[in-house]
Amino acid sequence: MKFDIVLIDDHSLVLEGLKTLLRDIAGVNSVCTVTNGTELLSLIKSRIFHIYITDLELPDIDGFELMHSIKENNPQAKVIVCTMHEEIWIVNKLRHPDINAVVFKSSGTEALREAVCAVMVDENYYCQRYQQLYKEKNRPDDETELPDMLPTSRELDVLKAIAQGMSTHEISRHLFISENTVEWHRKNLMLKFAARNATDLVIKALTKGYLTIPL
Repeated sequence: MKFDIVLIDDHSLVLEGLKTLLRDIAGVNSVCTVTNGTELLSLIKSRIFHIYITDLELPDIDGFELMHSIKENNPQAKVIVCTMHEEIWIVNKLRHPDINAVVFKSSGTEALREAVCAVMVDENYYCQRYQQLYKEKNRPDDETELPDMLPTSRELDVLKAIAQGMSTHEISRHLFISENTVEWHRKNLMLKFAARNATDLVIKALTKGYLTIPL
């Protein structure tokens, strides 16, 4: 099988360098490049890729939201994150079922080659630097509540709208995001607050101080 790859990064020089690197890998059919999430989402409406290699920090869309959209469009797609962000809350968040491989840019190009070769044979891959940080994060003396478990600013917007009794459709119109994105944020909020339903979510958010009365 020959694999088609798309690279998503807003640095043109990085894209050209990685494109040259990846074309030399046996089994790679083509390597396409885009500089932002909007361009990718438009492209995948008419073209299927097997492997997506994306940065987390894009100019127009959150990297995690983009990966969610990629998987919605093509559940069989392999997603590789190639990022410079090594913060501990990012390390934890990258352990996500939508992500098949993680490569920190500090690890060098050989790690990216290894990641591509791994996902081509349906294996997951985590660069050594990631494995080191993940191991340190899970030491017994680590804090029980990690920064990645805190709601993001956009999730807080959705949380407030839920507390005001808005439906998914109403939140979508209010925040100018898709209904799928609203549901994605809602699911993350339920996980982060360990809530059983929307009422439980609001009560726990009030208790923890993320919401105040009046809303």
